[in-house]
Amino acid sequence: MKRIEIMISRALDEEFIELIEANGLNHFTAISPAMGKGFSSPKLGDEVWPQTNKLYIFYIGDKKASDLARIVMKLRTEFPSEGLGAFQTESQCLAGCSEITD
Repeated sequence: MKRIEIMISRALDEEFIELIEANGLNHFTAISPAMGKGFSSPKLGDEVWPQTNKLYIFYIGDKKASDLARIVMKLRTEFPSEGLGAFQTESQCLAGCSEITD
């Protein structure tokens, strides 16, 4: 099982939701607002840097992880100046996630 964290500019959120839903990636945690400074303009939610990000956390199988990576790379290609970062790690279920499959 994989844990994938995606930090995404709120400007891309609607398109991201459409893509994940179209690919059956319907189980995630979303944290909003998420603020920070990465490799695009700062997203701090204040008067100087008013934009914010959204943080998505997915626990998914290998095939769905590949699908999600494809979606992230599609958005990075289409919107290279918008904030979008993703990280993947191996994960192990402790409780409440026996339904996770590819």
